[in-house]
Amino acid sequence: MKLIADRKIGKLIVDVANTGAFNISNDVRTIQNGTRKSHEVVRSIPDNCPYMPARFPAGLWNITGVEWQSEKKFDYRTYGPVKIRTDAWQYVKIWELDKDGDYLRETEQSTKDNGYLLHYSESKATLGCIRIGTEAEAVNLGTLLETALKNKEPITLEVI
Repeated sequence: MKLIADRKIGKLIVDVANTGAFNISNDVRTIQNGTRKSHEVVRSIPDNCPYMPARFPAGLWNITGVEWQSEKKFDYRTYGPVKIRTDAWQYVKIWELDKDGDYLRETEQSTKDNGYLLHYSESKATLGCIRIGTEAEAVNLGTLLETALKNKEPITLEVI
C-alpha cells in the first residue's frame, strides 16, 4: 500500500480503491512564526538535544505501527485516538539555551531527530508530525493501516 502526503494541497492520498483522501496539515509551532515561547524547549529523539521543531521530512518513509490511545495513557488532546508510527527522520540544528534553559540561538551543530507520527490533535499545529484533519479520519486511517500491517503488507508514505 502507498500513501502520498501532499502538504501543499493538504491531502493524504491512499492507493486503495474507494478509500479517497484524508485531510492533513503540517503546521509547526516555532519561535520564528510566533506560535512557540522561548521556554517551550523541544528535544530531539533519540539524542535529547534542544532543537526547534521542523516540518515532517519530505521523502519516502515506511509506516511501522499503529498505536491506539486511551485518555488514561497520554494527553488525548495532543495525539487523538491513534498514533501512526513512521520511520521518518531528519537532521535538525541544535539550539543553544540561555541560563534559564530557554531558547537562545541556533548553532551550526546538527543532530538526528525521529519520532515523526501521523495523528489527530485538537491543536492546529504539531511538533512536526502530520496532523490528520479529524478524529474520525484518524480512526478510519488507523483501522485501514492496522489491517494492512496485520496482513504483513508493507506501507510506504511519500511526503511531498
